[in-house]
Amino acid sequence: MTGNNRVKIVGSEHHLPAGSVAQKRTNPNQWLEVTIGVRRKQVLPDLSAMASVLPKDRSYMTHESLSQQYGSDPQSVERIRNFAKQHNLTVVRDESASARLSLAGTVGDLTSAFGVTLFDYQHPTLGAFHARTEPVSVPAELKDDITGVFGFNNHRILRRKHHLAAAKHAKPDAQARPWFIASELVPVYNFPASDAAGQCIALLEFGGGVDDNDMASYFQAINQPAPNVQVIGLDGVSTDPRGDPDSTGEVMLDIEIAGTLAPGAKIAVYFSTFDEKGLVDALSAVIGDTANKPSVISISWGWAENQPFNNTVVWSPSAIDHINQSFLAAAQLGISTCVSTGDDGSEAQIQDGLAHVNFPATSPYVLAVGGTTLHVRKDTSGKTTVIETVWNDGPGSGTGGGVSDITPVPEWQNGIVPVSINSGNFAGRAIPDVAANADPATGYFEVSGGKRGVVGGTSASAPLWASLIARINAVMKVNSGNFNALLYSQFGPSGILRDITVGNNDTDGLLNGQFPAGPGWDACTGWGVPDGGKLLSAFQGPAPQ
Repeated sequence: MTGNNRVKIVGSEHHLPAGSVAQKRTNPNQWLEVTIGVRRKQVLPDLSAMASVLPKDRSYMTHESLSQQYGSDPQSVERIRNFAKQHNLTVVRDESASARLSLAGTVGDLTSAFGVTLFDYQHPTLGAFHARTEPVSVPAELKDDITGVFGFNNHRILRRKHHLAAAKHAKPDAQARPWFIASELVPVYNFPASDAAGQCIALLEFGGGVDDNDMASYFQAINQPAPNVQVIGLDGVSTDPRGDPDSTGEVMLDIEIAGTLAPGAKIAVYFSTFDEKGLVDALSAVIGDTANKPSVISISWGWAENQPFNNTVVWSPSAIDHINQSFLAAAQLGISTCVSTGDDGSEAQIQDGLAHVNFPATSPYVLAVGGTTLHVRKDTSGKTTVIETVWNDGPGSGTGGGVSDITPVPEWQNGIVPVSINSGNFAGRAIPDVAANADPATGYFEVSGGKRGVVGGTSASAPLWASLIARINAVMKVNSGNFNALLYSQFGPSGILRDITVGNNDTDGLLNGQFPAGPGWDACTGWGVPDGGKLLSAFQGPAPQ
């Protein structure tokens, strides 16, 4: 490939986070690895063929068919390999099913190859990072071969909060308490009686680690066997639980909820970096994991789609597209993906007078999970009363939800969800789809950092839903996969879930409560909270006559 005829990679525009200050040119001799999105042999089919098919009647792609029919185009791979060789770059991974390659080399060689300049920046909250400002470009011969380049920008685009409630020395055997051991929600949400043996739940984490001592202490405290947990570190990321205690607290919350509510399931924890490349690589690892074969993914991390600096998008369009394609590939394999909607209400705490939602919860190929406040009371006669409302404790503490200003409304939401309340009234993907208990005040018993506590957030409701799906899969002996179309056309309207009709998620009070809960779908709790037994029956359909 010769000549200076270069073209820009579509969607590779990047906006620096507001407040970023350039320090110096990045050392050209620094070693760097980037992930390349590669054109597929064929475009992945959408999910319309499954839209009206009950999970029990579905058949999914195998890993082999995904790779062989829809994997990386071999001619594109060959041209990219030749391009890499010309620029002294090394192909370190070739993952066909995920349609990606990983290239490594010096900053000098990589920036020369892709026509960018890399600077080191400092940011008051994001810290130190390197980033490019101009779009990525490649020789014209490669314009259809490369769909994205990820790794030049390593600033944070994923976050989650550790919502620790006041009960710092929580006692599981306490008689009067507003919070729960996760297993106590099994009857509240009517989980199927069976366990989740034979299933694998994938937890995607972007900081912290697994503390074996905490895990042993937690499961001993609730008198339940500890799960089989496998740690999978990617991109050289640290998995030391002591390195980032707050993130470790969130990792342990995921493991403890999934291990409690999906007994018998294997839990595979994939650790990666908190930038675009990290999420791209983590999803690729799940899709290509033929050893563990996860049937459900839980992600409790995200970031607001658009930011207050010129109302631009912190995610590059090519990253959003590649990540969405990865979720689609997972769905074609029969993997369900549960993503938390965030804990900052309908403003995502940006507080600019506009509504905001988090990606990747707004992907059309995931089940977006919101949060509630749950109270369960027994009267003197032993009768149980369940009171559940939208989680909204004020600024920085309430369920995320609303309408995307970026992702178009999926066909299955047409006529059901509203348009964006922001200027332009974009008809976008609306979230959440479902919800579950998330309020820290009515949260979950946890052990982290050697201490017992109570934690909440939609980062708890997402693994709860993942655990329910794993149990249902175990009963059906087939994966539930992506069931969003069925949820909106059949399950939601027919009352399969328990509807939440009280509250709103305008946590900052800047939107005049424009996302109130009400009968049917709403932008606070979606179609409602689980009734696992009804959901299982709906997935299986009527018994043969």
